[in-house]
Amino acid sequence: MVVNEMNLKKIILPLLIGVICAFLYVYLDNKMFIAMIGGIALICMSLYNVNIGIGVALFTFPFVTKSQALLLLAFIAVIFAFDRMFINNHRIRKSHMDIPILLFIMMIIISTLLSTDINGSIRDLAIHIISICFMFTMINSIKNKQELNILITIFIMSAVLVSIYGLYQYKIGIKADSAWVDVANNPDLKTRVYSIFGNPNILAEYLIMALPFSVALFWSSKNMLKKATFLVTTLILTITLVLTFSRGGWLGFAFGLFIFIIIVEKRLLLAAIPVGILSIFLMPASIFHRLMTITNLSDSSNAYRIKVWSITLDIIRDNWLTGVGFGYLPFKSTFVKYIRTMNVYHSHNMYLETFSEMGILGILSLIFLIFIVFKYSIIAIKKSDAYISTLGAGALAAFASILFHGLFENVLYLPRIIITFWIVIGFILTIQKLANLEGNKGI
Repeated sequence: MVVNEMNLKKIILPLLIGVICAFLYVYLDNKMFIAMIGGIALICMSLYNVNIGIGVALFTFPFVTKSQALLLLAFIAVIFAFDRMFINNHRIRKSHMDIPILLFIMMIIISTLLSTDINGSIRDLAIHIISICFMFTMINSIKNKQELNILITIFIMSAVLVSIYGLYQYKIGIKADSAWVDVANNPDLKTRVYSIFGNPNILAEYLIMALPFSVALFWSSKNMLKKATFLVTTLILTITLVLTFSRGGWLGFAFGLFIFIIIVEKRLLLAAIPVGILSIFLMPASIFHRLMTITNLSDSSNAYRIKVWSITLDIIRDNWLTGVGFGYLPFKSTFVKYIRTMNVYHSHNMYLETFSEMGILGILSLIFLIFIVFKYSIIAIKKSDAYISTLGAGALAAFASILFHGLFENVLYLPRIIITFWIVIGFILTIQKLANLEGNKGI
């Protein structure tokens, strides 16, 4: 009896996989064996559908080490490139954002080459390039609303798990680091949650980029079970954000929510005013006192930031053309030359930090990127159906939230936040793409 080619493949392929697995099991320890098997499974699933790999990356990157997160993102981007070059050979879609992104990439490369600490700059360059490649993979792999909805939901559920751990920290009363609280101005503040991020301000940066997506899915869901689910996720994320006691995070989310309301339903602004006034009388004393310190220049955190901003302006004045070099390490080594009594890693302001690192052309490239994102997002939202329009509003609110928080923190500093920043832009540009596809179909 002749065995056809298909039957041979069905027999040989499982045998080959079995032999490889047996070899790995014999020669590797258990952890390495599990990692290898997981990697092989992820390769197979991602080659079948790159969105599976994207979903795994979106869910896991907050929980693994920064090196593991970057390797995972790079791995998915390489699989996508392999799939496009050798398997499906689909054309890469062009967009209005190509030039601003390429310009920003060019500027960070130039800033790295001209850096006062090239080795230090390469660290941040690698993080941004890998994150942008992953963003590029997202944009070209998500083909319809259903895939977009699934991946945004995965992103939200990962943030919910992060938040639940933060709520656990609050329940057990984890003590706030003395560097995070001015006790004289915040006598009732004992606990600031930080979950797996090690710092409450960093957790807030992450949450304000995830929370608007949850709000958008709650708003857009017609199914009552889904609406209830996203109401719960929104409450969990919001409560955790409140418990970070990050004033920049609170202001950032408030600004993002304002953007969302302006786009989706302006009439809600009328309700927001009495709700805001009423909340002042209902909020706990610790939250009220924390809010009141926002404009208090005697607060140690505020005074510290003002001092850092002042010195950063001196650095910008002396290095306005090309900056000191891309990344926090060149900035840190330069800052200590201006004042040796302060061990500062960044300027606590994304815009001052970018200017000091990359010079005038660098900050202009970032502003140009931000402007183009908002411009074409608003155009896409106006011509979209209600679902895409609401998701677009949520994505833009997430972007606006982190940009506002960037007035008080250098949000492009730690790998997880840099990754999240480019993921948000990836969702924004994907929504733009789907909106444009729908618009073209209607012509």
